[in-house]
Amino acid sequence: MVITGHWIDSCWNLQKRVLSFINIPPPRGGLQISDAIFKCMKEWGIENKVFTITVDNASSNDLAIQYMKDTIQRSRTLACEGNLFHVCCCAHILNLCVQDGLREIEESVQQLQLKDKKLIRDCKTRWNSTFEMLSCALKFKEAFKMFKERDPFYGCCPQEEEWDKAQKICSLLEAFWTATHIISAAVLDPTKKMLAVEFCFPKLYSELDASKYISKVKEIINSLYEEYVVEETNKGAPHLPESESFGSSSARRSQQNSVYNWDDFDEYCAKVETSETKRSELVDHLEKGRLKKNEIPKIFSCLEWWRMNRMQYPILSKIAADILAIPVSSMASKATFSAGTRVIDSYRSSLSPDTVQTLLCGGDWLRHIHGLKKKTKYLPLKVSKISVLCLSLIRRAIGSGGP
Repeated sequence: MVITGHWIDSCWNLQKRVLSFINIPPPRGGLQISDAIFKCMKEWGIENKVFTITVDNASSNDLAIQYMKDTIQRSRTLACEGNLFHVCCCAHILNLCVQDGLREIEESVQQLQLKDKKLIRDCKTRWNSTFEMLSCALKFKEAFKMFKERDPFYGCCPQEEEWDKAQKICSLLEAFWTATHIISAAVLDPTKKMLAVEFCFPKLYSELDASKYISKVKEIINSLYEEYVVEETNKGAPHLPESESFGSSSARRSQQNSVYNWDDFDEYCAKVETSETKRSELVDHLEKGRLKKNEIPKIFSCLEWWRMNRMQYPILSKIAADILAIPVSSMASKATFSAGTRVIDSYRSSLSPDTVQTLLCGGDWLRHIHGLKKKTKYLPLKVSKISVLCLSLIRRAIGSGGP
């Protein structure tokens, strides 16, 4: 089982690290998975910092998250009473939806898989590869017909009805393909805000359901914001005691003592400003107009926008940092398994689980520390030239008695 951590650092950069790559011996039920996750959290000291957990839709995962939620809520409260703690993998949900539709044209798809041709890009576990294959095949529809006329041994050319099926399925898959690239916390995106929800939901649901779900989104956002406000208030923000008020003798003495000292100016302002009613950051953010297309720079980052506006929205920016770090799919963990096949090959199949975890986790952290994106391909010829040059310089230095 792979556990990856996702967070936004103090510089507002999205970070991802492999925290654990462990073997869970059978039986691998919800309780065993929950124990393994909680052990990982304890080892990293993040048991009080976990905001959400993203898993695919296996029944054992649902049970594991329920165990996790019950365990954590014994020591602290979760955001929105734990309703945001369990995040289902959106990629897995989309895959299940699309695979149901693809069964209707399975025979047609198989016919498009021509041996030794570049059109073979279909993968049973990746529906998006089917979409890419169909999109490519539709562009060469006439080429299939011409190939059939010229090759008497080619007998699997799709019929016109099958091309129509492929065209319809492809248009449907395009919507899912687009969805996989735009899934985000739209409300916290300054270019979308609530308008994105109000625009999309009526296209997905009936008028009654759309209105209900839009209200639900607003309710959750307001509830989450209120929880963060309470948390910030409980951190010990300075409050004026009831016996004192603005203009009292105590306040005047404090003012006289700091005539030449501005160190406590912020504290003084906090005492004065607590009596003023302010519009909440959430209301201010949502009621302000979104960024229009002509206002968005060519290179725009939602995280960078929140970094620049964190002073204006101190509480809302903390919500943005927590929400925008939530992965909407479990693909990061599954990608680690792909890397695992490069570690556990036919020559290293007897490595212990601890050694495998050390190699995968250590490699992931070291690549991030040194800014490496992929393996560096060294060119032996260039290296040898550099080596010869260095050796030549060393010989010169030795021969001349010094550099």
